[in-house]
Amino acid sequence: MSSVPEAKAQLRLEMKARRAAVPEVVRRAAGQAAAAALFSPKTLDLLSRFRCFASYLNVGPEFPTDEIHYALFCAGATLCVPRFSTTQNGYVWAALRPGEPLIRGPKGIPEPASRGMFPVAEVDVVIVPGLAFDVCGGRLGYGAGVYDRLLTRLRPGTLRVALAFDCQVQKAPLPQEPHDLPMDYIVTESHWIDCRLARRSGRERHV
Repeated sequence: MSSVPEAKAQLRLEMKARRAAVPEVVRRAAGQAAAAALFSPKTLDLLSRFRCFASYLNVGPEFPTDEIHYALFCAGATLCVPRFSTTQNGYVWAALRPGEPLIRGPKGIPEPASRGMFPVAEVDVVIVPGLAFDVCGGRLGYGAGVYDRLLTRLRPGTLRVALAFDCQVQKAPLPQEPHDLPMDYIVTESHWIDCRLARRSGRERHV
């Protein structure tokens, strides 16, 4: 039987291929659909409840965040994203402002040009990327633990919302380790999932 790290490594290869196969037209539409789901009174409507968000600047085949960030800026919300800190020798949260220049970080990921760290105790909602998710909120990351460490720096109770294409979400539980943090919601191009409700339902079925 393979270990959890080995199972994760095998699944990463499959999910990278699935995500890469998503057509560009679907990616663009997915960003618009996710923004509508996150901020619409008919669905999550996070802007009616929260004002400070953490997110990410998408690269390559990642789920796009441009439409989400635009909606946040239009609403006057506060936003922060990961930035590589040479003094910390790792990623920290940094403020992202409308129209601010971006630079390429040491790993090729775009980040704010301005230095400094964001007061993470103010963050209400974090928008999370990943390679795969299960309906109970299990997440498969990229393997380096970058986002896991960023999530642990946010205050307890910060709402965790994952973005994923439909092909990245499965019903079967993903292999998880003790440090893996579950998502509260998953938003895709076609629907959103309340993972907290799914976890409660699962526990009730096993009582």
